[in-house]
Amino acid sequence: MGRFAAESSHEHPPYGSQQQVYGPSAPAGLTSGPPASLFRWFSSTAAAGIVVGLLWWLLAPGGAFYGKGTDTSIWLPRDLMLGLLCLLAGIVTGALLIPQRKHRGSWVKLVAAVLGAALGGVVAWLLGTFAGVLWGPSTSGSVSESVAFSLRSYAVLVLWPFACALVFFVFTLGSLLRSPPADSIADD
Repeated sequence: MGRFAAESSHEHPPYGSQQQVYGPSAPAGLTSGPPASLFRWFSSTAAAGIVVGLLWWLLAPGGAFYGKGTDTSIWLPRDLMLGLLCLLAGIVTGALLIPQRKHRGSWVKLVAAVLGAALGGVVAWLLGTFAGVLWGPSTSGSVSESVAFSLRSYAVLVLWPFACALVFFVFTLGSLLRSPPADSIADD
């Protein structure tokens, strides 16, 4: 008889107890919304490379509107334009990741976005040079094919993933420094 009484007490908590007032707790998987897909973070960041590549072709010297590819003095500004666009894309990607930092597995989303940003930088470079081949001036009469719309400083491709990770890191560090640790609150 005592065995049945113990089992029934777990099914029906006493009146006014915390379990009765607030109800039984639901499993953690049922109370949180579905996490953003890692594939979505990776693919959307990589797909943004298409926009960055087209903007590079449109805005850079020797691209769509001004400058000649044969002029060697515009090669550095052309590379810097891609670097600036990658830096801006990294800042935007990092800013989009900031709300995700409070959710479980935020670092995995950051890694997926950083890998997507690395691929996005490569996509931007390849698409920009492809646009230069399609719509740019013909380089067949040139002394060298190296005067075509291209990238000389491949290091600018790491600016996008670096800026993304840096924005996420700085914002997370800043928010940790502003709020006191939970242990110090409990001690007071």
